[in-house]
Amino acid sequence: MAINSENFISWAKSRFGEESVLVKGKEVRINSFFSPDDTGHHLWCSPSGGKKNHKFGVYHCWKTNQKGSLVKLVQEVDSVDRSDAINILDGRKTIGEIEKEIEAMLFVAGDEIDLPEKKTGLSLPNGCSLISDLGTNNWWRKKSEDYLKNRKIPIDGLYICNEDTTMGDRVMRYKGRIVIPYYDRDGNLIYFNGRHLGQSKCKYLGPPKEIGIGKEDVVFMAGDWLPNGSTLYVCEGEFNAISLKRCELNAAACGGKNMSEKQAMLIGVYKIVLCLDRDKAGKQGTTKMASILSALESVQGQDRLNFIFPPSKYNDWNEMLIDNSPAIVYHYIMKNQQSLDPATPYSTRASLMSHSIN
Repeated sequence: MAINSENFISWAKSRFGEESVLVKGKEVRINSFFSPDDTGHHLWCSPSGGKKNHKFGVYHCWKTNQKGSLVKLVQEVDSVDRSDAINILDGRKTIGEIEKEIEAMLFVAGDEIDLPEKKTGLSLPNGCSLISDLGTNNWWRKKSEDYLKNRKIPIDGLYICNEDTTMGDRVMRYKGRIVIPYYDRDGNLIYFNGRHLGQSKCKYLGPPKEIGIGKEDVVFMAGDWLPNGSTLYVCEGEFNAISLKRCELNAAACGGKNMSEKQAMLIGVYKIVLCLDRDKAGKQGTTKMASILSALESVQGQDRLNFIFPPSKYNDWNEMLIDNSPAIVYHYIMKNQQSLDPATPYSTRASLMSHSIN
């Protein structure tokens, strides 16, 4: 008995995307799972079992010479056991799906059953998995790791989303995004941001506005929240904050070049070093953030507010980290950060920042 061809094609398109799957008669060709840079459909799959009519189908990657059954391929990509892989290819429910259905039935008819109370609040999108929890050969893990490795960003605590999510009447395009969670001081999820792995026009995508919280209401902390009075290095984006965290600096991100009063209140308990991008907008943003922070009584005082820009060769901190060791970035910041006296007039501060650190 051969693998159901329609089931396999449907599975392949859901995992790799419509454009990555070509159907040539009885053969299905896919951009190879075993070679993340493949765009030539070098993974050839035969649900009918090839010349020997293998009942579990066969595949052959012509770039890496990897071979095996389609059941084994599903196990690798989906990180499931053999029985679940067979169920997926046969169009049957997996054990996990059956368990969810049983739980749903118990919930409907469960007057006599006490089910554990579920926490309410924001959740990550459907299809999100911790990258570190996926199998080492999982396609989504490989794709994410390659992307992050090029940026010297660790996978720890980051998720990958493998499907879009319908919220109300909207389809949120989270598929193919690295999802960066935001947590409050108690470790509760309060926000998330999705960075697309490809060339999407929408590079970042957070939760829909209907949830009632936006990026101006939250701050991303790269690591645990700090005791009051600690020094905090404030960046624009999450990857820059994670980059500085790699350099042994406590870092946060405001999600852009603007800072709301609510964000200022959240971080105003710290000694702040503004670490925005080096471009014109970054320098303007630094001036505006300094003005908002300077109005807070908690920030007023000597050395409570500093700033630093990357050296002229780089626009942001992640760019600098890619070319240099964490120690070099750390010592550059320690040596070159400059104090912003809240008593200095706004126009003088703006002039200072526009000409700082060549």
